[in-house]
Amino acid sequence: MRRTICILIFFGVVLPLSAQQQGNEMFVKVFNRLVEEMNNQDYNGIVQEYDKGMSTAFPLFKTSYFFKNNFDTFGKVTKIDTPQIKAADQAVCVMYFERGVQDLTLYIDDQGKIKGFLFTTHIASEPQPNSPNATASNPTAAQTSLSQSAKPAQQKSNPEILKDSAPVSASSSISAKLPAAPIIPDKQQTELYLPFTGAWIVTSGGETRGDTSEQHNILQQQYAYEFSGTDAAGIRYKNDGKLNEDYVGYGKEVIAPANGTVVEVIDGIRENSPGMRNQYAQIGNAIVIQHSSKEYSVLAFLKQGSIRVKVGDKINRGQVLAQCGNSGYATEPVLHYHLQDSPRLQTAQGVKYYFERVMVNKEGKKQLHSIDRPEIGEVISPE
Repeated sequence: MRRTICILIFFGVVLPLSAQQQGNEMFVKVFNRLVEEMNNQDYNGIVQEYDKGMSTAFPLFKTSYFFKNNFDTFGKVTKIDTPQIKAADQAVCVMYFERGVQDLTLYIDDQGKIKGFLFTTHIASEPQPNSPNATASNPTAAQTSLSQSAKPAQQKSNPEILKDSAPVSASSSISAKLPAAPIIPDKQQTELYLPFTGAWIVTSGGETRGDTSEQHNILQQQYAYEFSGTDAAGIRYKNDGKLNEDYVGYGKEVIAPANGTVVEVIDGIRENSPGMRNQYAQIGNAIVIQHSSKEYSVLAFLKQGSIRVKVGDKINRGQVLAQCGNSGYATEPVLHYHLQDSPRLQTAQGVKYYFERVMVNKEGKKQLHSIDRPEIGEVISPE
């Protein structure tokens, strides 16, 4: 996985030596408590470390879900480096897990409460020949050992900052002289790209969907999108739109959003006429792709007979999979996409996800988002 690069704008703060020492001691205590709570699976304890704003923005159910899932990838924390203070309220610590190394950036208030945090993949730098951290004779100079009573942690993926905009604040009480603290976003592990080429409009999707039907309330589709192809003028269909062939997106190629393995293929579902739904085969013609043990892409409403892959196929990002159709619960030719945590369509839960490098066209102005969750009504395309 590539390293996430986050650019945050901060006001410079120079601390006197005594203040630096006090700040370092506070950060060491916070990091050690947090690791112990992670290793003890004490999610209530972790929430108790938050300030008021962070508790509201990242409550117990989100905290528990994040740390439980994270264990699947990285395992328990085995040791941590001494925190490196970056600002009055910010420090970075290298954390060593059973199956990986992460940088944890913590933002705390003057009471030692966590107001934001961020995990990113650690990339080791070359040690300097005269650096004390480069010698094996004094390992404690570079590492803070964990308590012997610590129990296995729950750690997983490295969530990343949203879009290429300013970080979100976790607390409204932060001083105006200090930077806004980013809350860790619940980004998926797999890098996902738009599953099509050309321009498409978001007709439904995200956390607030444009359709209130009961289908959209089921767990695996709570973060689903539907996309409709458009022409250069943003028009979705010609004539009166009574035929599937009237729609720009009908028959357009659907491509793989990431590398993976095909674990489910559904084909043979008849096409709907515009305005009609198939209540008996709601997913329509569909493909399910496994990216990891907890991340599966579902591409649905595909054109009957257009699917080019079969179960067991290894596929690459950008590979043509099928064509956009009007099958299942669709009422016009659209592409349905969502990410879920298991291959079972009936019992899976939806996973919140973000697309990489999306060009958004708003009012004739194009803006590239490095990481994006599209909004209803946006016209989007790959970079």
